[in-house]
Amino acid sequence: MVVWANNHNGEYPLPSAIDITDSTVAEKGRGKDTTANIFSTLIFNGFISPEISISPAEANTSGLQRDEDYVYNAPPKAIDPANALWDPAFSADFTNGNISNFSYAHLQSSGTRGVSGAKPTGRLLKWRDTFDPGEAILSNRSPELSAVNLAGKPTSESSYSPVIKNPASNTFLIHGGRSTWEGYIAFNDGHVEFITSLKPFKPSGAKATPTYSTAAGPRLDAIFFDEPDDAAQANTFLGIFTTAGEKPEDFKAIWD
Repeated sequence: MVVWANNHNGEYPLPSAIDITDSTVAEKGRGKDTTANIFSTLIFNGFISPEISISPAEANTSGLQRDEDYVYNAPPKAIDPANALWDPAFSADFTNGNISNFSYAHLQSSGTRGVSGAKPTGRLLKWRDTFDPGEAILSNRSPELSAVNLAGKPTSESSYSPVIKNPASNTFLIHGGRSTWEGYIAFNDGHVEFITSLKPFKPSGAKATPTYSTAAGPRLDAIFFDEPDDAAQANTFLGIFTTAGEKPEDFKAIWD
């Protein structure tokens, strides 16, 4: 992703920024920036392979499987195969009996791009090669959180209690046990950490535990939950997204 950014004004892959003639998929504009399209773009251009797109520790082996027939030249599922910029048949949707070819969560790419010298907004401030050790970008999948309750100081990690929507989530079995989540998280400076909690935490090398701003002051950021009191909509939120757009509400996150 960093190598890609070196040739794309510092941005990590945004299919909407390259498929400007709508030759690859039917979605328009930022609607192209789904999980499947983002990582299919990297595969098509030789930055990653279909093999590493599925975690070797994946627990949902029936719903998430390696793409064995990725098409690198004139993919037939594209709107205009001869001018396609990725293979649209690459899938990241494991819902409703579908097979997904990608098993990692990533930062939701919502926000405005900030072209022509303007500064990006929202999560696109982090969807680039900032080399910040406190910015989580990729991870193992997590269970869906319905809330993150605060029972003490807003600057204390121990005060936060994630509420898990599905206690039988497959994601508990990727690295942890049936009742605990554990997973690897990759950060914008390139380092990776093994984390054993869904609570906010201080990454190695970060100056402090990452926060987001609210009207009442800063709050610690739980990276698998989109905190509703963040007016800037810039808190870290990692997931797999089957729809996309400029605003967070344009994205549909999926969980199992």
